[in-house]
Amino acid sequence: MLLNLHVKNFALIDEIDVDFSRGLNILTGETGAGKSIILGSLGLALGAKADKDCIRSGCEFALFEITFSIDNSDIKKKLEENDISYENDEILIQRKITAQRSVFKINSQTVNAAVVKDIASSLIDIYGQHDYRDLLNSRKHIEILDSFSVNDNFKKTVSDYKNNYSEYLRLKGLCESPEVDEVKREREISLLEYQINEIDAASLKEGEEEEVEEKLKIQENASRIQNILGTLNMVMYEGEGSASEQIDLSIRELSSISSIDEKLSSLFEELNDISSRISDFERKNKRLMDEYCPNEEELFTLRERFDLINELERKYGNSIEEVLKYCEQKRSELEELTGYEENRKKILEDYEKIQNKLKINADKLSKLRREKALKFEKAISESLTDLNISQSDFKVCFLDTDGFTQSGTDKINFEISTNKGEPLKPLENVSSGGELSRIMLSLKTVGAEKDNIDTLIFDEIDSGISGVTAWKVAKKLALLSKDHQVICITHLQQIAAMADIHYEIVKTVSDESRTNTFISVLDEEGRIKEICRMLGDEFNSDKFRDNALEIIKQAREYKNNI
Repeated sequence: MLLNLHVKNFALIDEIDVDFSRGLNILTGETGAGKSIILGSLGLALGAKADKDCIRSGCEFALFEITFSIDNSDIKKKLEENDISYENDEILIQRKITAQRSVFKINSQTVNAAVVKDIASSLIDIYGQHDYRDLLNSRKHIEILDSFSVNDNFKKTVSDYKNNYSEYLRLKGLCESPEVDEVKREREISLLEYQINEIDAASLKEGEEEEVEEKLKIQENASRIQNILGTLNMVMYEGEGSASEQIDLSIRELSSISSIDEKLSSLFEELNDISSRISDFERKNKRLMDEYCPNEEELFTLRERFDLINELERKYGNSIEEVLKYCEQKRSELEELTGYEENRKKILEDYEKIQNKLKINADKLSKLRREKALKFEKAISESLTDLNISQSDFKVCFLDTDGFTQSGTDKINFEISTNKGEPLKPLENVSSGGELSRIMLSLKTVGAEKDNIDTLIFDEIDSGISGVTAWKVAKKLALLSKDHQVICITHLQQIAAMADIHYEIVKTVSDESRTNTFISVLDEEGRIKEICRMLGDEFNSDKFRDNALEIIKQAREYKNNI
């Protein structure tokens, strides 16, 4: 459920903070007050395309924050898959837009737009007028039908089909690729063999480059190392007046007085310790002098090996790991080319098998869809009757596609007749705006009864309707809000009267001559005044007030009985 919307520096909004509740949330306001801006801010927070022009004039950024409560296991699974933590079953989605970039965060963790859209798809459905046009597109109809009344058997059938379809596309591509010219094939085989043999002959080992480079560095500096160690040997031990000689002299002198006082004895012991450590240092120094002995033959071998590794990396990759990976790839290509005829025969056999398997999957999927379509038609017809289109006839029409598609072999088109005796026509040919709004509401409400999405948003679902039909739509929304959080932008007083919570959107001009859009929750008196305004009251007439009170009363009586 959507708990809160916070927006800053967006279009005409300086800053708003709105808490939403369960049930039917209604948003009203004068035309141009900014109702679409509120809806747009939700869309942008959830990943809709944006540019710097959405930032309020004179501001450096636009900020969108929405908070949801979550009790859906699918959402929690998606959060866990993306390593996003959550507490108290709530998530906060943030988006900050600047002139340079756009940053998304979920619970303070930076994510990309794709993650936000994926998670949002399980949280909320937003239906604006643009979405209504999408639903009229026949290519969307198969998605709508497939999402209706989904069970494990249908899920498995879809999954099996999609898995086989992916393999079908792979084999189809291989079968349709042109046969390889024999001369070209021999030339490619020769090149592959040369590259593989060159790499194999080097007997490369992972991590070898660093090891060779380290040894080469030592050999190239071996003479210098020996000279410095030799100098140390002279200074510390062998030269006249060496450190070792001076310390031995000091020990002899100090030994004559060390027994006089405990402090002198302690100093004598420390000097003996220094002498012992110098002796250890001498042994290590001499051992290292032997170890770092220059070896021209080894130096030559290391340079040759280092050059070979660098040459292979230049030709086949940036590291030994990449060179070896390249070699394995070329080995696979060689095997494919050398066994080309046999491989192609197997591919053709596999292609025929996958087509047969896919046909079985597609037929099963089509059968399940046709069974589902009967229930879907009945549900839509009942919903349309509730919305005052009682003489309608709604059908799911099936057509065969030319071959396999991602969705099977079915092409689906919704057709409707809204008047008795009139022929069925494709949904996209419905011309009445009022009928179209109600058809769209039926499609959504029937689907909402079967899905797990808690929050539904409708933008001007009342387009083209009035009178009794307006009451029918209002009742349908109220009924839908019993099991869903419904947020609806409306111009109709009948729908507004059904609100569990009523928000007013207003546009004002500040002292700084800046236009601002605000949103606030109306109390009971505020609701009455707003419905009076929606009825056309310009002068605070008692008649309009009585009418508004009667509308609210009727709405309340209906809601108390559902």
